[in-house]
Amino acid sequence: MPYQQVIERKSARTTTKFTGEVTCKGGMSRGIVKDLSSAGICFQLYFDINAKTGEEVSIQSTEFGHLTGVVKWYRGDRIGVRLDPSSKTAAQISSYYKYFR
Repeated sequence: MPYQQVIERKSARTTTKFTGEVTCKGGMSRGIVKDLSSAGICFQLYFDINAKTGEEVSIQSTEFGHLTGVVKWYRGDRIGVRLDPSSKTAAQISSYYKYFR
């Protein structure tokens, strides 16, 4: 039986599949929001924007509006973004769950 790493998360993820746009100082790319939680987003990029760990990014989508965060990881064409922990962010994510789920 292979070893599986158990990752404890701050909040539960929801698998999603809607488009958005991510911008950082390296550039801008459209892509797909693969999963979403109140703490972060997994974003699959259409184009490489050289996003590095610790870099600030902004994400725009019709479903939740404009969010900001910090890149926590990047693997191939995907980046993980930790969202800014503000009441505005929480309200936008809550609104997504209320109206789009």
